[in-house]
Amino acid sequence: MSKQRSAFRNWVEYITFRVVSGVAAALPWRAAWHFGKLLGEFMHAVSPHRRNVARQNLAAAFPEKPTDEINRLAKKVYHHLGLLVVETLRVPQMLQQGIEKYVDPPDLAPIRQELEEGRPIIVVTAHIGSWEIAGHTCSRMVVPLNSVARPLDNPFLEKYLAKQRELSGQRMIGKRGAVRDMVQTIKSGGSVAILLDQDARRSGIFINFFGRPASTWPTPAALALKLRCTIVFGFVRRQPDRFHYNLILDSVFRPESTGNREGDVLKLTQQMTDRLESCIRECPEQWFWVHRRWKTRPLDELQQKS
Repeated sequence: MSKQRSAFRNWVEYITFRVVSGVAAALPWRAAWHFGKLLGEFMHAVSPHRRNVARQNLAAAFPEKPTDEINRLAKKVYHHLGLLVVETLRVPQMLQQGIEKYVDPPDLAPIRQELEEGRPIIVVTAHIGSWEIAGHTCSRMVVPLNSVARPLDNPFLEKYLAKQRELSGQRMIGKRGAVRDMVQTIKSGGSVAILLDQDARRSGIFINFFGRPASTWPTPAALALKLRCTIVFGFVRRQPDRFHYNLILDSVFRPESTGNREGDVLKLTQQMTDRLESCIRECPEQWFWVHRRWKTRPLDELQQKS
């Protein structure tokens, strides 16, 4: 019975998605912008649990902000998510017209120099800005990426999105067996992209993030140190009031090992997290505050409460 219910839910989600996709693709750009914000308003209204998670996260991250401002910022987060849906659905149009028409790149010389010297690249990124466009932009403008992502729960949506992500030459790596795949990719000269901002549960290391310990995947730092990769922090930031973007690619550096693996991984992960936090503070409405990023707590903190 549960399988039938699950299949029904998958089909309903997929059909709804395709209807929204058709509307989003048919609208002129200005109308699509307003449609995205309207979609965000709808998601804000029908998801009280996630809305509360966003407000709680924002209040903890910005304790100096009054409640009214936190609530307004939470609504802007949902506007961003609505716009994210619309622009994701219009990616094929952007690629057909030329992604460079929509995205302003930074100085790419430092990264190209690393690639010319044969150094593998690890792009550390997050659910900030327009992350779907970021993968396409990097793959078209810089180097084809091998991006790690958890498959969607809905198999129909996963198939649709996976096919779309490959339009720019990007290859997706599923989370199961991802480390082995990434090692093989890097050793063969490929570049990988890894998200840094998801709760790693008990598999993570605790890093200071907005003044609170957050369980964080050590994988990017561990791979960079072991395989002598160049680290690049990257994301795409949406400009105000239009579907135009800035590609941010900075913090290009070669991490050095001191021989203390645990300490090196911790230090490098904190360094990357600090860069992420500074970017979020510049455009807080463009981060994924609806995620329970601080869900996993350090064991000593739990012991103190018990």
